[in-house]
Amino acid sequence: MPDKNFTSISIEPLPPGTPEVEAGPTEAPVHQTQRLPTLDVLRGVALLGILMLNIEDFAGPESLWDIPTGLPRPAFSGWHAWIDYTIVVLKWMFAEGKMRSMFSILFGAGVVLLTERLEKRSALRRARSIYYRRNLWLLVFGVCHGFILWFGDILIDYSAMALIFLYPLRRLGARMLLMLGLILWLVGGTFGSTRAFDVTATLRTESQLNAAKAAGTSATVAQRALLEDASKRQQAGAAAIQETLRTRRLGFLAGWPTRVTTEVAILKLKFPSFWFLEWLGAMVTGMGLYKSGYLTNKLPVQAYLSLVIAGYALALPLVLFGIWQVFKSGFAVAAFDRWLAIPYTAEVLAGTLANTSILLLLVRSGHLRSTLERVAFVGRTAFSNYILTTILCQFLFAWGPWKLYGKLEYYQWYVVVAVIWALNLIASSLWLRVFAFGPLEWLWRSLTYWKRQPMLLTTSRQR
Repeated sequence: MPDKNFTSISIEPLPPGTPEVEAGPTEAPVHQTQRLPTLDVLRGVALLGILMLNIEDFAGPESLWDIPTGLPRPAFSGWHAWIDYTIVVLKWMFAEGKMRSMFSILFGAGVVLLTERLEKRSALRRARSIYYRRNLWLLVFGVCHGFILWFGDILIDYSAMALIFLYPLRRLGARMLLMLGLILWLVGGTFGSTRAFDVTATLRTESQLNAAKAAGTSATVAQRALLEDASKRQQAGAAAIQETLRTRRLGFLAGWPTRVTTEVAILKLKFPSFWFLEWLGAMVTGMGLYKSGYLTNKLPVQAYLSLVIAGYALALPLVLFGIWQVFKSGFAVAAFDRWLAIPYTAEVLAGTLANTSILLLLVRSGHLRSTLERVAFVGRTAFSNYILTTILCQFLFAWGPWKLYGKLEYYQWYVVVAVIWALNLIASSLWLRVFAFGPLEWLWRSLTYWKRQPMLLTTSRQR
């Protein structure tokens, strides 16, 4: 259930009255005045929020998924224990899985935005060529990111979904897309994530271990062997954490083989298990949400309020009860699988729609306009900020002179998050005062259209 991730294509329809012209593969992308600011706000929130989860991979080894157990500097102890508990609860309530899913929704919406615009202005073959070229370049960026910088990449996954599945679905109606997307997301995602983490085997082993412990001196030979194996696995887990600490503090070049092997292992985990159905379903849902008018804030206020209430009514009790059970068990893996992993996809789906609906209502209200504008700047440069964040975190925790991986307290990780958020907000705002696109957005667009795009803001406006 990695929350690990970027993405949305930000190509908006032309304003009314714009003449349609025959355009070839070098057709220019959207002008900045044609963007949908609501989507930029959502993308900015998702980009910032995703670091709350990615920091757990950047900063230290954990023996449970996004719960700080097994750390060299233990969480949930000392004067800051209450801060650690609060961070975990709030993170699981509002961010865990939900930021990645918001990205996935926006990516699916972006497929519709891009193809509608291109097919209105170009021949179908040319539009298809631009679409596939754009996503092939995204795959190239993903391979570079995942195999060179950090194994938490999700660009490879997203480009694969776009290249294989999404294009043929672009002309389905909103209702059909929503039905298909929600089924893939809920049913396929649950099936895939439980297979990827072998939840059934974990729960079966727990039952057998409990029976062996209860048997005591009358335990069978098989039960005694099971207990010995469990003890060896626990010792091996502690040794594995020490090895992780060593390899993750290696420099850029020395640590490269580990990054490659880890990225390969993660890809082998996600695709054969059908785990990818979770974000594929969210993407297809995003296509339907855009076509329905949901993402462009065209639905009645009551529709968004209903999704907020229903979404949190389902997600928050599942999360709170699940975390309580995990805490009560002493952070047992089986308790995590039973109470958090199994209902994970359902609560993420519900929580994502609730989060998105609140943000859409906030944009509609006109409140916090200045803050939302700055968040939208981050959304407009999401690709560049995503890669920048990877480089900053890797330099801070692994490649640079400090080697902070595993050295900070858990709550201190989120001080780092806040500092990087500030950098994202300030850098994006300053950059877009001068330039039309983020640096990587500009490169991606130029490669997609195989023509150098105008970079300066004044030049872009004059085109």
